Amino acid sequence: MTPGAGAAEALAGPGAGRTVLLDGDPAAPQQARLGAALAQRGWRVLVLDAPRVALQIRTEFKGNCREVRAVPGWLGPLRRRQLPLLARQWGVDVVHLNFLRPAQLGWTRAGAPPYVATAWGSDLNDEVIKRSTAYVSAVTKILQEASAVTADSLPLLRKAEARMGASEAPRQLVLWSADLSQFDRAKVQASAERFRRELGIAAGQKVLLSPRQPQAHYHQERIVEGFARSQWAQRGVLVLKRHGKGGEDGYLKQVLDLALQLGVGDRVLLAPRVAYADLPGLYALADAAVSLPEADGVPSTFLELMALQVPIVASDLPAYERVLVQEERALLVAPGDIDGLAKALDRLLLDPELAPRMTAAARSWALGHADWSRAVDAWETLYLRAIASGSPAKFLAEP
Repeated sequence: MTPGAGAAEALAGPGAGRTVLLDGDPAAPQQARLGAALAQRGWRVLVLDAPRVALQIRTEFKGNCREVRAVPGWLGPLRRRQLPLLARQWGVDVVHLNFLRPAQLGWTRAGAPPYVATAWGSDLNDEVIKRSTAYVSAVTKILQEASAVTADSLPLLRKAEARMGASEAPRQLVLWSADLSQFDRAKVQASAERFRRELGIAAGQKVLLSPRQPQAHYHQERIVEGFARSQWAQRGVLVLKRHGKGGEDGYLKQVLDLALQLGVGDRVLLAPRVAYADLPGLYALADAAVSLPEADGVPSTFLELMALQVPIVASDLPAYERVLVQEERALLVAPGDIDGLAKALDRLLLDPELAPRMTAAARSWALGHADWSRAVDAWETLYLRAIASGSPAKFLAEP
């Protein structure tokens, strides 16, 4: 169900009369999308310590939610004791954790409601994002005590399972899918043209889009190098998308300085953070999109690009298994292989049949496997199962 559905229809949903609390990344649009969808299905939605997410739910997605606050995570034991007490005061039936971190340990205590834990790549890909021993132990504890665990890729789900120990809680692959009614190229051409004008992209110029957050582990510096070595540098521009999160400006300065050194500074553009409703138009201006992390889940960005029939060049990662199939639905290159990236980009320019063939297959796959409403269905089912099967001992007051 999309935002804007009638209130009567929403109140008839499986969440009617129940309260879900979202505790996750305080700046992630995924949290806002999920909160709005649940509200439209009749859930009473609480958003913990994430005013930006709550604002997005209310303004961008026209959903209802309540923002609630706990003591800061750095207070450690005090926060852990407080969370179960607050949950009872707020009438929480189930909690959904995204972006697992030690501040959520309070949900493992007696007296806390059941929770579903969704592991992100930043939670479990320790080989790329280094975490302390204490941090790893806390995330492991959270996974072991969860009523259900989900992840957006099979390798990530396997990593989560390896930390769950003797837990028999259900574990499930759930993609952060796309609103297929919005991510339809035929519907967003006027919006795409508007973004081209606003970014100053001349008619006929090819556009290579880097849609992931500008952070060192997404390696936009490698994307700039590959762009500079490819024919795209002569025939078009590279657009780096801002996400509006902390730490972007310093890294973007390094990337733009590199572009100047490589002689392509005037062909690297910055797109602003935009509301979710405007993403289809921004993505649709691209003739290709590129993403080069060394570890990842399956980002919603890929599924949205696939639905829009934008060809993808990406790192060849186990996480993308069955989603980005080499030569069929994407071009994959070894992480860090700048020459390989440049060659893949040039293939898209030089072979006029390659992109249409891949994007037709990619959209077909997205239509069959990446429907946002089905993802919300899956989480709702897990919430209801967690509520129904919660251990009585879990709800005893903390002595």
